[in-house]
Amino acid sequence: MSVLRRSDIIRRYNKNQSINLGESVEKRYARRMVNESLESLASDELFDIFLSHSYEDARVVKQIKDMLSDKGYSVYVDWIEDDHLDRGEVTEETAEVLKSRMDRCGSLIYLASQSAESSVWMPWELGYMDAKTGRVAVAPVLNDDENFEGREYLGLYPYLDLTVDDFYVHRSESDFAGLDRWMHGAKI
Repeated sequence: MSVLRRSDIIRRYNKNQSINLGESVEKRYARRMVNESLESLASDELFDIFLSHSYEDARVVKQIKDMLSDKGYSVYVDWIEDDHLDRGEVTEETAEVLKSRMDRCGSLIYLASQSAESSVWMPWELGYMDAKTGRVAVAPVLNDDENFEGREYLGLYPYLDLTVDDFYVHRSESDFAGLDRWMHGAKI
């Protein structure tokens, strides 16, 4: 299984930055810059991908969003598009906004990382999108010294390989489809 190594993603992220800031300053800066560029975002905008993730992985999330966007996919990331949400608390308002956004997304990519293990929202997002679209893929994001074991229910889903120029969704080494084909219904 091809997995994303956190160090590779962070290296790509840093390479794409004009200046490198400390992580907390960088998160604020990235949020402000993206929000400024997305001020005209309509609440009924359709997205190809809902990126389910832990905010603790913000730099990784931003880089993966950019990688997917560079390939022409529209990607929803809650703290970028809806920065007013408080994902640290489970509230009806946040759940309604997330459901509304997921209803406008064609698929979900679940970024499985150490931080994801403690997320209160990610399993809920995964279940909601699985029931809604059946288009859910897991993208393991690992530290250099980790192997992907993940929670057992994650094994029910195909995994997304973002390690090459073209992205593929795999059930096994020989059973896969390009991300675009999979998003449009290809069976694997």
